Amino acid sequence: MPYRYPDNIPEGIKGLPAEAQKTWIDIYNNAYEQYKDRADREGLANATAWAGLKKAGWKKDKEGNWVKTEEQGNLNTMELAIWENYSQTYELKDVEVFGIGEWKGNKITGEDLDDIVNGTNEIIDKLKPKVKLGHDDKQALLQRTGYPAGGWITKLKRAGDKILVDIKEVPKVLYQLIKNGAYKRISSEILDNYNEPSTKKVYKKVLSAIAFLGADLPAVTNLKDIAALYDSDKNANLIIYEKEEKKQTDKVNKTRKEYIMPNGIKITELEGKKYVAVEDFEKLEKEKEAADKEKETAKGFKEKFEAEEKKSKESEEKLNKISKEKREAEIKTFVDDHCSEKDMRFLPKQKEVLMALVESTSDEKKIKFTVDNKETELSQRNLLEKFIELQPNFSDSIFAELSKGEEEKEEGKDKLTPEEKKVQEYMDKHKDVSYRDAVLKCGIKTTEEKKK
Repeated sequence: MPYRYPDNIPEGIKGLPAEAQKTWIDIYNNAYEQYKDRADREGLANATAWAGLKKAGWKKDKEGNWVKTEEQGNLNTMELAIWENYSQTYELKDVEVFGIGEWKGNKITGEDLDDIVNGTNEIIDKLKPKVKLGHDDKQALLQRTGYPAGGWITKLKRAGDKILVDIKEVPKVLYQLIKNGAYKRISSEILDNYNEPSTKKVYKKVLSAIAFLGADLPAVTNLKDIAALYDSDKNANLIIYEKEEKKQTDKVNKTRKEYIMPNGIKITELEGKKYVAVEDFEKLEKEKEAADKEKETAKGFKEKFEAEEKKSKESEEKLNKISKEKREAEIKTFVDDHCSEKDMRFLPKQKEVLMALVESTSDEKKIKFTVDNKETELSQRNLLEKFIELQPNFSDSIFAELSKGEEEKEEGKDKLTPEEKKVQEYMDKHKDVSYRDAVLKCGIKTTEEKKK
C-alpha cells in the first residue's frame, strides 16, 4: 500500500533522517503505482525505494547512521538492475531452452516436446512459468533485490528438435548476459501429469520454470541435489539442457577469453566485457563482504596500534627529556663543585669549556684501564670526572701564597719610619688614594722639600 509522510511511515525507515524518509516514500509510491499489475508489487516497490535512496546519495557512515553525500551511492549489479527496471524492462524472443536428446539420464522425444509446448501454452496464464537465477536456496539472489523472477515466459514454440520461448520483463543486466551468450546450460523444470487446479485437467508435461546456469554445473551428485539448490517444485522433473555450441568466426574466437580466478570462479570476457556465472555471484559477494570486514578490522587494529605507538613515543620523549635534564644538572653540579674557591681543580674562566667537555662524553661507552695492577672499567664520563678529581687543588696553593704575603706585610710594618707608618695607615683607610697623595694629606715633606 502507498505511504504518506509524515502521518504514515513504514517501520523499516523510521530510523532514517526526515529527508531520506521523504525520498524513500516518494520512490516507493511511484514504483507501487507502476507495478500495479504485479502480484508482488509491494516487495518490488520496496526494493526499488532502497535502490533509489542510494542512487540519491544516501549511505551509511562508519557508525551505521544514514547520511547524505554529494556523490551517488555505490549500487551493486543487482541493485543497479532493479533501478533500471524501475523505468524499463526488456523482452527476449526465441530463446532456446530445451531439445530432443538424453540429458543426464532423461530421454526426451519429439512427442515430449509437443506435450510441453502445447500443454504449457494452453494454461500459460495460470501456470506463469518464470525465469530463475543461481543456485541459492529460495532464489535469494533475486529476492534480495526485489525481483520475484528474472522474467516471465509468455509463449513456447517448437522449432525442429528444439523448444524456443519468449520471455517478458527481463532485467537489463540479465538481458545483456543472455544476449551475449554468457549462459550455456539451462535447467528446465518439467511437471509430469500436471493436474491444473481450476479445471482439474491433467497435462502429460508442462514447463513450470527455467533457470539459467553459467559455464560450470554445481558440485552435486544427483538430480535431487540440483533440485534442492534451485528451490524447484518438488513434483517437477528437473532436467539440465546444454545448448549446442555454434561455430564461431576467427574474429569472435579472438575476442572471447576465459580466466580462472584463484578461488576457482570462471570469468568470461566477451567483446571487452567480463561476465561471471550467476550461480557464482553469491560466492563473490560473500568473499567481498568477508574481505571488507577483514579490511575494517585491520583498519581498527592499525588505528589502535598507531595510537599506542604515538603514546609510547610521547612517553619515551618525555623520559629522554627528563634524563637529559638530570644529566645536565649532575654535570653542572660536578663542574661547579670543582671550580669553587674551596675546590679549584680548574680556574673559573675554564668552567664553560670543562662543562662542554664532560657533556660530550658517553654514559654507555665503557673503557677498561689498570690502576695499581687492578683492572677497572668506567664510562667515558666517569673516567673524565675521575681525571678532574685527580687534578691539584689550586685553592690550597693560593691560600698559602696569600698567607705568606700577609706575614711579610706584617714584618715590613715593623721596619717603617713613623712618617711611613702614618702614610700607610692613611692608605689603609682610604683605598683609592695614591701613595703621593697620602703623603701630602699627612703633611709630610718630600725629600726635595727637606733639601730646601
